[in-house]
Amino acid sequence: MRLVQVEAPQGKAEAVAQVAFEVGIPRVTIQQQRIRKPYEASAMQEVVEVAVSTPVARAFVDAVTAAPFFNEQDYTVVVRNATSILSHQSLASITQPWAAPTSDVCEELWLFSHITFGFVGRMFIAALILAYGMVQNQLLTMLAGMFFMPFLPLLLALSFGACTGQWRLARQGLLALVVGVAVAMAGGALVALLAGPPLRYDQFSAPGTSFLISLVVGVAAGLATADDAGHREMIGLAATSQIAVLAVWFGLIAIFGLAPEESDVLLQRGATLALNVATIVGAAAITYLLIGMKGHSLRRPLARRAVAAE
Repeated sequence: MRLVQVEAPQGKAEAVAQVAFEVGIPRVTIQQQRIRKPYEASAMQEVVEVAVSTPVARAFVDAVTAAPFFNEQDYTVVVRNATSILSHQSLASITQPWAAPTSDVCEELWLFSHITFGFVGRMFIAALILAYGMVQNQLLTMLAGMFFMPFLPLLLALSFGACTGQWRLARQGLLALVVGVAVAMAGGALVALLAGPPLRYDQFSAPGTSFLISLVVGVAAGLATADDAGHREMIGLAATSQIAVLAVWFGLIAIFGLAPEESDVLLQRGATLALNVATIVGAAAITYLLIGMKGHSLRRPLARRAVAAE
């Protein structure tokens, strides 16, 4: 469920309201509000607000940003999550969770793709836990590390950015992914130095199996980001298992080393890591295209849009 607010210049609210009616919204609220900027006189603008289901919110936002009168200088679109909406609409219709506005997906992926101290810290701590679990071959410890390794949003940022033309997002996702893999390798190397050999975990999937798992994970992840219902954490764990285990393994092996007869294993697992990344990114990108995340409204500047959660 969403609350969508469109801030428009004075006299333009009726045009925005007409767009709402055209996408099936039966009622809108129009208010006047005063805006103030530094060193400028205050001015009045009109605000159109609707409380609707998630798919109707998506249709409304897409229609407004595609309208000929819309521009980033004069209009602002704010989308908020709504915990509940009590109105004349039936609960069956108002609680429809599919599909989220394209702008929601875009900005959520941007949120998780920034390389911050928190990002690096979470990734490093998770890598330490995962690496220790691999050294001791303790599945529960490995799962604990993988639960908060934020690899999936980075892969989806690549997918979404590529299929919607948001190339800055795609580049940011790729950069964050490279940093994340490097941090995971560093965590593995540190655990190897502290714990020492041997590395007891050896349950690696064959390349063909990894490809099939990554394919399914990519499709499921693309669907999940556009759906308000469901538990994305489980999909994130599945994606992380395809990336993080191999990344941490490289860090461990950098310290433990490999026997000469195992040199081909290094190339095979490096190729498997690249295959997993490419498969998840490609499958998610195709999924985004199929569900209509084409980004036409995103390529039209919407720089002052804000997506907030309440």
